[in-house]
Amino acid sequence: MKRFLMLLAFVLAFNSGAAVFGASTNSVTKIQHVKNETSLASASYEIIPHSEVETGSSIIITFTNATVFSQDIIDGTSSDTKAIGYKEGGYQYNVNGITWDGSKSFSEVVPYTSSNELPYRIRRINEIQIEVFLINLPKIYAGNSLERVNGSLGEPYYLIPLVVYSDSETTANVEVSIDSNGTSISGTGSTNINNSLATSTTETSTEATTAETTTEITTENNDNNENNKLTNKVEVQIGSNEIKVNDEAVTIDAPAYIQEDSSSTMIPLRAVSQGVVGNSDCVEWDAETKTAIIKYNGNTVKFTAGSNIMYINEKESVMANNVSAEIKNSRMFVPFRALGEALGASVSWDAETKTAYFN
Repeated sequence: MKRFLMLLAFVLAFNSGAAVFGASTNSVTKIQHVKNETSLASASYEIIPHSEVETGSSIIITFTNATVFSQDIIDGTSSDTKAIGYKEGGYQYNVNGITWDGSKSFSEVVPYTSSNELPYRIRRINEIQIEVFLINLPKIYAGNSLERVNGSLGEPYYLIPLVVYSDSETTANVEVSIDSNGTSISGTGSTNINNSLATSTTETSTEATTAETTTEITTENNDNNENNKLTNKVEVQIGSNEIKVNDEAVTIDAPAYIQEDSSSTMIPLRAVSQGVVGNSDCVEWDAETKTAIIKYNGNTVKFTAGSNIMYINEKESVMANNVSAEIKNSRMFVPFRALGEALGASVSWDAETKTAYFN
């Protein structure tokens, strides 16, 4: 299998199971991959799934001390040859002239690629995050070859380019972390990458998790200053009439649920916001516009029923997967990750217990 000269490989060995992925340990090989801003970031994540993958599954990659290229640079539609990261044709999947728009299935694309590199699609979220969508991989081909499909003898894998640059004056290492975003492809904690031109390699391991649904993320986070920090820990479990605030049970009258159309985890906005912020008066309701307004530490977050747009300090942000806030059981529900990150809280998902955590 051809490797880039500078490569960050995430080899993910998953056991088979009823969910999209099975749990296992990720073997992580770290090799220098980021050049300075005058050079291209030519390295990639290599992901080798050992169980079925569904179209629409995605991962979120977050970078520290590095900046994501613009979407038109990633897509290859920019005409500015002097732009940072410019590469003719861009960074989206294009193997043997075959591309992927994120919608077609394995059987519609892979037989024509003559390759075991699987299609992906990159969406720029903000300056430090990208979301990577993965084409489905039928279980029968996971861990095997694609010889029957397109003649490729190697094991199928995804090779995701790290579409970032680091400031040439920055000496700190680049940190890379993965959010499972509803799949078991995860990176626990961060991977530190020396952004010099060294080529040293180290190996670590992380634990993968299993999930059954995709979740969503916001396109912008709040300013990370001391005034925005939230200290309460909140747990919200699907179907439960209780949430936990700092490990103490609080009864709610409208439990969290999985939205059928989008497979998004929806949580009651008022109850969770009050728990995270620690103030029962932090949420206001505009009945005329059906808008919930959260106020805390001088910040304002707005969600409107039926809209996939939220506002953080009056700045518009589109929620991922086009999921919209909605009213159910006379309560406003919003995507759990969108709310958590809008409030500046760290969010995570336990697939086994179907519980969302806000820290």
